[in-house]
Amino acid sequence: MILVMSGTADGRELVQELNRRGKKLLTTVATAYGSALYEDMGLGELCVEGKLDKNGLVKFIEENGIDTIIDATHPYAKEASKNAIAACQVKGVRYIRLERNSTQLPQSPRSHLVKMAKDLEEAVELSSSLGNRILVTTGYNSLPSFTRLRHKNDLVVRILPVPEHIQGCIKLGIPPWNIHALQGPFSREFNRATIREFNIDVVVTKDGGKEAKTLEKIEACLEEGIPIVVIQRPSLEYPLVCSSIEEVLEVVGDGL
Repeated sequence: MILVMSGTADGRELVQELNRRGKKLLTTVATAYGSALYEDMGLGELCVEGKLDKNGLVKFIEENGIDTIIDATHPYAKEASKNAIAACQVKGVRYIRLERNSTQLPQSPRSHLVKMAKDLEEAVELSSSLGNRILVTTGYNSLPSFTRLRHKNDLVVRILPVPEHIQGCIKLGIPPWNIHALQGPFSREFNRATIREFNIDVVVTKDGGKEAKTLEKIEACLEEGIPIVVIQRPSLEYPLVCSSIEEVLEVVGDGL
């Protein structure tokens, strides 16, 4: 039995393909939004909603006869990956990491506008110094770190269209007209239009790779002549890493 920890579009695509091939599998998601996506795909019966820590994963492995965990969580979900690796070590279960390659920065005379930050806190401080009106595209959970800038900077946030997240933004003091609740990923043209329409001075992003169209976001900022702060991926030693679904399928093999 395979467990896919699927926090990305790649993860959902992998689940779909493994199911098509007749593999015995389950998948976990952290939110009701993620669960709803599987319902829409017709794979709701494979999906288990809720976050599992190390002990929770160990119990899940035992109860479901898991022999392989494929970690397709977000590149910045460091704790989830650490828990999965630890649980696999405890139970002697195979661990496979699915993670798209990092974004290659474009060659441009304006490449100096791409600012790298080692973590979220550095990104907050750096973005505040680069402009007044900041477009934050790093996800709902990162917003409390940015809201301390509310009295100095004007924050515009782009989050998933989840009602609880929208309500949470308002509670954090972000006005409704600065909340963009949209499902990405977004094209270069869409990002350029957003920058112009909402008078954005600086954008903050994570490096979600090709899947998240991070390059398109960077290119939009360069073309509009504004800085973009890119938070570097956290460093973690994975036992085995695959950079594509095809690689994962090759490792998993044809057995059930």
